[in-house]
Amino acid sequence: MALFGASLLAHAAGERLTLIQPKKSGLMLVNVNTENDLFAKFSGQVRVGGTFMGVWPEGATNRNYKEPDFLFVPDQESSSLLPHFVLREPPYIKSYRVRSVTVTNGLEALNEAAGAEKVAKLLQRRVNHVRVTGHFVLVDFVVGVECDAPWARAKLLKAELPEQVAIKHTFALAGC
Repeated sequence: MALFGASLLAHAAGERLTLIQPKKSGLMLVNVNTENDLFAKFSGQVRVGGTFMGVWPEGATNRNYKEPDFLFVPDQESSSLLPHFVLREPPYIKSYRVRSVTVTNGLEALNEAAGAEKVAKLLQRRVNHVRVTGHFVLVDFVVGVECDAPWARAKLLKAELPEQVAIKHTFALAGC
């Protein structure tokens, strides 16, 4: 896979970080901020596979949270398509690959992907989470590293879910 690397210097920690941008992603670098927080913004869109979910942190009965978290967790193949930072501080190399993406239009996107009935149950705290697995189109992608913790956020533009198939199980009659 062809990669594009932009060398950056994180001013606060003095660490050498490289932005890895897979060419196949379809995302184009808009700008990189190294002032206070280290992050990179991208334009364009990327089609990725994985699971999108609305989830109550620590469960639906925990009233410390006013809204559920809306996260997209890419599958392994799709994670390799997403831009990320790598710390190269010999002899150490640490990859900050994207493990989850905070979805900025989460409620709207989950309504479209999972349906209003399931989202209503989530918002009424009758379920801990709602999740759907398939392919999704992400836009307004931003990736960063804060205090040695990677983060990413994007808007979910479109959900392409596999057709739900029901299978009826039948048992063979016993006989000789």
